[in-house]
Amino acid sequence: MPETKTIIFDGYTRRLDIFVADELPDFSRSIVQKMIKEGRVTVNGKTVKPSWPLTRGETVVITLPQAHAQRNLKDLIIHDAKDFFVLIKPAGMLVHPQSPIWEEKPETVFSTEETLVSIILANPPKGFDLSIPRAGLVHRLDRETSGVMVVAKTPEFQAEMVSLFANREVHKTYHSIACGEVPDDKGTIDVPIGRVAGGKIKASEVGREAITDYKVLERKNGFTYIELYPRTGRTNQLRVHLNWLGYPVLGDWLYKGATAERLMLHARKIEFKHPLNGRKLSFEAPVPQDFLDAWKRVTKK
Repeated sequence: MPETKTIIFDGYTRRLDIFVADELPDFSRSIVQKMIKEGRVTVNGKTVKPSWPLTRGETVVITLPQAHAQRNLKDLIIHDAKDFFVLIKPAGMLVHPQSPIWEEKPETVFSTEETLVSIILANPPKGFDLSIPRAGLVHRLDRETSGVMVVAKTPEFQAEMVSLFANREVHKTYHSIACGEVPDDKGTIDVPIGRVAGGKIKASEVGREAITDYKVLERKNGFTYIELYPRTGRTNQLRVHLNWLGYPVLGDWLYKGATAERLMLHARKIEFKHPLNGRKLSFEAPVPQDFLDAWKRVTKK
């Protein structure tokens, strides 16, 4: 049975969402409002709006979030080892909730949309240390980017992997569909990236160092199937760099790529040495069908 909290309001008139947020200090107000809209908070047995004006004597019942996931983690995992596992993140899924509250209070992940973290915590794999920071994350992918990810099971492995990423000892390969035909068969984009006025991440002289190598796999009908090798790991790096080059990613609404079903960016491969035993490791995520279908669609004459 789900855990509930029942409170008889005994105060002056007050908005329901403000009252519940005070009762659940570990939850942001936006999460509380979502809980109310989903019917997980009732007043006198009825579902009401977050702005409902509570009056003295009304009964508020809060159904606390429980560990749950619609998607099975086992369906995403492609390799399960003693101290880490590797999975394929689907396009359209956030890696973790946007509110940072979840890092201190992991249970709050079950009050937002389903994310990779909530799937992991709802049914963790064998050997997974539930006390590990950030649910074992060592890197992330954008919501609309699909592909391979490594997740730590132990704090020791997590700390070592974070160090490998920081020292650029993790090698990643991405596939993308770029709008326009990139003229050079291969090259390097060495352009700093930073946030500019308004918060948008762009190529900027005052940004941080960002380097991407690339190789063209195919050109056809005004589009390029391209392989990308980021040497640094800046936010939106590949999207910003391709846009700077003049060939934005297909489906990238933020950087003015042509319209598509989703962002056509896929984390194809990840390679590194096991930080605890030095063994060379390589994991690949097959290019998904929707990506292949998009390439066929834009290159069809």
